[in-house]
Amino acid sequence: MLVSVLLLSCKETAQPGGPAEATLATNLHPGMVDTVLNQIARNGGPRAERIAEVQAGASALPAGAGQPAPAPSQAPVGDVRWDADPYGAIAAAARGELLPAPPSGADVPPLWKDPSGTWVAVGGRAVVLLVATDELGDHGAPVRFTALTEPWLKGKVALPAPTGGMALAHFAALYQAWGPERMEAWLKQLKANEPQLYDTDDQVRQAVVSGRAVVGMVASDEAAKAAASAAHVLAVYPNQKSIGTFVWPTALSVAKSAKDPDAAQRLAQRLADRSTEQLLVARVPGYLPLREGIPVPPGVRSASNLVVVSVDPARITADIAARKGALAEWAASIPKPAPLSAEARPK
Repeated sequence: MLVSVLLLSCKETAQPGGPAEATLATNLHPGMVDTVLNQIARNGGPRAERIAEVQAGASALPAGAGQPAPAPSQAPVGDVRWDADPYGAIAAAARGELLPAPPSGADVPPLWKDPSGTWVAVGGRAVVLLVATDELGDHGAPVRFTALTEPWLKGKVALPAPTGGMALAHFAALYQAWGPERMEAWLKQLKANEPQLYDTDDQVRQAVVSGRAVVGMVASDEAAKAAASAAHVLAVYPNQKSIGTFVWPTALSVAKSAKDPDAAQRLAQRLADRSTEQLLVARVPGYLPLREGIPVPPGVRSASNLVVVSVDPARITADIAARKGALAEWAASIPKPAPLSAEARPK
């Protein structure tokens, strides 16, 4: 099945003639998205134009329990949106700007769709532990977050600062999964172990690949980049005997402001289909399928076969306002590592 998807994606990608009937705003891999849109156009449509969209992330969320701020509402850009994270969809749903999610997403597990029925996930990313196997010595690879505070890893753990994006959502989810008391104790112990705190997952990956860090906490798409290089690394899906691995979903939604609501809903119906999720997983390394029965490339796990952190995205984003300040203060209290030298960066 995976080979069939890859063969389909390699075919000629010119869309049938005629103007676009709908627009898709997305920050996902453009080549993969264009392949999907061209296949849809050839097989009954609608014809759609891709609009590059940069997701604003957690900074765009309204303050206070995830409720809309009184500022004037702005309709989502694009008739349909497919974002790499659900921040924008959750905020748009709270403002009442979305149409119902397409029925083709009905088999997506409830954890990864809006309970009120507006947005649905089509694939997602996990937070994994990227381990430099040559640096382990006599130790085994860490398989849980509590291992990151062990003395042998002092100064050798790299992670992205939990002040925005997926990293902030992840730490907010840990507050929910562990409870505030245990989470704050872990943060204190982690700080005492002198972690390397970087601005991006890309820098965390570089720290591990270069040998500066033994283990890094990264999104699975960044881990896939490291695995595809010549580096000796291992991606571990952590906490499988406790709270589970954090999986952050994409979000597909349809705007009420769509110029042609019928075309927009037909497009969303095709995008939410499991065949689109299968193509995403095959074409973009590190993305996980959320539905059961979708084949995965080597080194990738299906979310359906993982123990996952069972906190829904809307609850996570609602809790961010309460946690963001404390997490920013914690991050600021940790000395920044020296810049990665040009020699240390993978080619």
